[in-house]
Amino acid sequence: MRYSLLIPLALITQLCTADEYTVEPKPFKIETTLNAVFLPTESQSIMLKPEVWTDFTITSLVSQGASVKNGDVLIGIDTRALDKHIAAAEKARKSDALTLAQAKHDLAQLELTTPRSLEAFERGDKQAGENLTWYTEIGHPKDIEVAKRNVKRSELSLEYQKEELKQLLKMYGEDNKTEETEEIILKRTRNSVERSEFALKSAKQDSNYQLKTSIPRKLKSTQLAAENARNANTAAKVDLPRALELKRIATAKAVHNDSETVKKLAKLKADRAMMNIIAPADGVVYYGEMKNGRWSPAGAVKVLRQGGKLPSSTILMTFIAAKTPLTLSAFVAENNLSALNKGATGYAITNLDPYKIFPVSLSTVASYPETDGTYHTTLKPTITGKLKVVPGMKATTRIVSHKIDDALKIPIGYMTRANDGSYTVKVKLADGKTAERAVTATVSNKEWVVITKGLEKGQVIVK
Repeated sequence: MRYSLLIPLALITQLCTADEYTVEPKPFKIETTLNAVFLPTESQSIMLKPEVWTDFTITSLVSQGASVKNGDVLIGIDTRALDKHIAAAEKARKSDALTLAQAKHDLAQLELTTPRSLEAFERGDKQAGENLTWYTEIGHPKDIEVAKRNVKRSELSLEYQKEELKQLLKMYGEDNKTEETEEIILKRTRNSVERSEFALKSAKQDSNYQLKTSIPRKLKSTQLAAENARNANTAAKVDLPRALELKRIATAKAVHNDSETVKKLAKLKADRAMMNIIAPADGVVYYGEMKNGRWSPAGAVKVLRQGGKLPSSTILMTFIAAKTPLTLSAFVAENNLSALNKGATGYAITNLDPYKIFPVSLSTVASYPETDGTYHTTLKPTITGKLKVVPGMKATTRIVSHKIDDALKIPIGYMTRANDGSYTVKVKLADGKTAERAVTATVSNKEWVVITKGLEKGQVIVK
């Protein structure tokens, strides 16, 4: 029996042309796979941004993913310490308000009395100066002259009384006989002489005291009064305006402090009101933050526990209103950006039901990268039937773009990059030889590249 080795023609052709490819129009598409997560199109962040209070101890807490009704308490906080603080602050505020009112009243009185007091000191200074001038020029010499004249008057009075007694003695002694009436007159005259002698003695004593003591003291007192009035006026011109200004400053400070106290009390009350963390509507609650296309629950989970302390300015929960539409959020590497255009369509599947596909369309593509170098994209899902998706659920999406029915496409491995950055291919000629041809490529996927210039249908290229 004779056996012959028969090899199929198609296999022989494939073996002979393993490094050749015939350019023919064929369908072309780019399909990009994105790992996405369902997120709400709208949500409300739950966080504490207190003004002054810092102690927020958790007393109750809804669970992750809980469905809530409008007005339900999401996070219960112990408010007892703050309530006591507010009550004490309100009581202190009443006392401070009375103190401030008194300070304002005192300032008003000082504003009124200070100019008057300055006028009084000025007037006192002027009058004391005038008194000193008058006493120095007139009063003092007059007092000296009066003191001296008092002695002289007493001397003249004594001299007169003595002369009168002398004349009576001479008159009554002529007949060497004194009658009873004459004796009475002589006795009265002698008494007058004695009184005048005592008056003269007293006048001399008084005059001596006045000239040596009281008059110099009066001069000195007048001088001191003028000096004191002048000093008091000088001091008043400095002290009274300064005291008024200090009172103004103190009152202004009190007004400011009172205003700050009122503001702080208002802030405390605002912090107290903020501690009523309730659901704004019917919906669902997720722990953590949903922002920039990501759900980040890790930080919130660390603090959301009974007895824990809530930090300020940190997103603790995300509230999602009932019936809020969901979107798919994904992050794309830079090398896949060219394959994604707004409006591109595709499909997606979830781990919930890997055999149930639903259409998606590309809504947005970020024009700038995230910190990790990826680009945020959002996709609009169209879900029908019984497939129920919730925020946080993951999906695998495939986006088809650059779909061409008849494209001159070649395997990527047949192109060579020239030194100037252009591309060439080797075209097989009729005589079996090859020649390099410059080509223009547009879009590509992992296997194929579309050529728009440099090749024609039916040409054979080789590696």
